[in-house]
Amino acid sequence: MATRSVWQIDKTEASSGSGMVTAEHPLAAEVGARILGAGGNAVDAAVAAAFAMGVVEPTTSGLAGVAWCVIRQPDGTVTTIDGAGAAPLRATPDMYELLSGGAAGMYGWPATKDNAQNVGYRSVGVPGAVGMLCHALERHGTLDRAAVLDDAIRLAADGFDVDWSFTLAVATYYDRLAPIDASRRLYMKANGAPLHAATGLEAGDRFVQADLAESLRAIARSGPDALYRGALGKAIVRDVQAHGGLLSEEDLAAFAVRESPPLVAGYRGHRIHTLAGASGAVTLIEALGIIEGFAPGSAPLAAETLHLLVEAQRRAFADRFHYLGAPEVVGTGVYDRLISDAHIAAVRATIDLEHATPEAGVTGMPPSTDCTTHVNVVDREGRMVALTTTNGGAYGSGVVAEGTGIMLSNVMTWFDPRPGGPNSVAGGKRILSAIAPLVITRDDRPVLCAGAPGGRRIMSAMLHVVTNVIDHGLGPQDAVNGPRTHCESPVTLVDSRIPASALATLAAMGHRLAVKEETFASSHFARPSAIAIDGASLRAGVGALKTSTAIGVDRPA
Repeated sequence: MATRSVWQIDKTEASSGSGMVTAEHPLAAEVGARILGAGGNAVDAAVAAAFAMGVVEPTTSGLAGVAWCVIRQPDGTVTTIDGAGAAPLRATPDMYELLSGGAAGMYGWPATKDNAQNVGYRSVGVPGAVGMLCHALERHGTLDRAAVLDDAIRLAADGFDVDWSFTLAVATYYDRLAPIDASRRLYMKANGAPLHAATGLEAGDRFVQADLAESLRAIARSGPDALYRGALGKAIVRDVQAHGGLLSEEDLAAFAVRESPPLVAGYRGHRIHTLAGASGAVTLIEALGIIEGFAPGSAPLAAETLHLLVEAQRRAFADRFHYLGAPEVVGTGVYDRLISDAHIAAVRATIDLEHATPEAGVTGMPPSTDCTTHVNVVDREGRMVALTTTNGGAYGSGVVAEGTGIMLSNVMTWFDPRPGGPNSVAGGKRILSAIAPLVITRDDRPVLCAGAPGGRRIMSAMLHVVTNVIDHGLGPQDAVNGPRTHCESPVTLVDSRIPASALATLAAMGHRLAVKEETFASSHFARPSAIAIDGASLRAGVGALKTSTAIGVDRPA
């Protein structure tokens, strides 16, 4: 039988008996590993790696982004820290002019005039990442800010050689960066071409961010006050308001980090610890609860396994789109109800094990894209950190604030530009995100920490990761790189690597399938990473198609 060539790209697992770091750029992973190796704990290393990610991969995160984390201490206590962004206090439900058709942005809301909700100065909202990272370090770390930010400052000041992913990102989002003077000067050459990577035949460019280095030094000296109450924040506000944006010094001063207990749910004898409230975690937990009522499928890619995963996703996403919004708008009770035993049992009863029900999905939800990054760290004491931070869309708003080197996130992309909905714009309102970092335990022993970038695809990716590990016993590298599905509408996205026989069976059951081939440039199914813990043994898995890197760390001398 004639065949066709297919990609066979993989990475090895990293292993260690003392400590482990995963990050989506090798330079950031090396920063986290250096901190661990020098005696810092997992929080020190995660915060250092996250600050470094904002330097080496500004597409996905930075000082004006938003962030969340889950921390499990060696004594078993778990806490979560919320650095979600918010709309400016002067924002109003009708602040954007709606176009007659089309969709735009990370969540596919109706398109707005000049794409103002997603790009440029009017898309800028209140950032939370610096507050979250500094809070985590102060409350749960062991090192001071200067030690933890030293590597990020050095990478910004001295620069680094750009790689293929950097060049690809700048070229892809040229139209977002080029109109902004400070962005264009930073990311492009004098002739307008993007900085490019070495090819082996010619040298590449080096990316130096002198202004960003100064901004990082200010945070190292003064902590979050440098941004929320100091000169750094004033400079950002001055630039944003000079170009018609709404962000104010009052907005920055009103920001507050929230630390709270996790959302905890059971799954087949394990405990899932993740974010409570306005995140993607409640949707993930609802889907897991639906699946738990059925026996595990025979294999991760068996048609009966995929059928259940798809049908559970379809229903959990339908609930998400119909009910969820900021808790201060929809109330906290709806979050509790969606993961209650009674609701999950009622939803589970609508699933037919033999036939698909595409009509149960929400019609017309557009694709979701994002630019987010995730860090996992486990230290020698067993402390676990799963930390996710994001700029929203790729390069956020596309705006580098003049004189600061800081890429401003497009916080307003999370809001519905149509008035009257649970996610409509309102002054001071915090966002509903798709983030779902988690740690898993069994019998009070650590099992896994994991998370992913990928917009709404995060929730389906984490569903596959959890079931791959718990239901099918996969190691972390296979668990995060296995072919996946994503279903939030009548049409189900399926990875082209899923066996043809399984796809044929799913189609015969009535699933409407859209086959997608994942590439170096795409994120059809998100990009999870994970660290598995088995006693004193640590094993890590990261994305095979990206620059994601896992590094094991020996116990400090």
